[in-house]
Amino acid sequence: MHKLYIGNLSDSVTAEDLGKTFDEHKIPYSGQFLMKTGYAFVDCPDDQWAMKAIETFSGKVELQGKRIEVEHSVPKKQR
Repeated sequence: MHKLYIGNLSDSVTAEDLGKTFDEHKIPYSGQFLMKTGYAFVDCPDDQWAMKAIETFSGKVELQGKRIEVEHSVPKKQR
């Protein structure tokens, strides 16, 4: 799996909102969105879909008044 970081989220964005956004753009995801305040994580099935999600969403899609940022998630140890 390829984990994505989704940032710049409004505090009121829910996992359902993100799921609908991914579905509307026909970007598959695996499992559930892990929601935190202002950001979330989700798995993509493979690297090709992860890159497509980054290209489609990052800085281009607005969700509840904020443009979301999407990038590959980097484990804490590697930051």
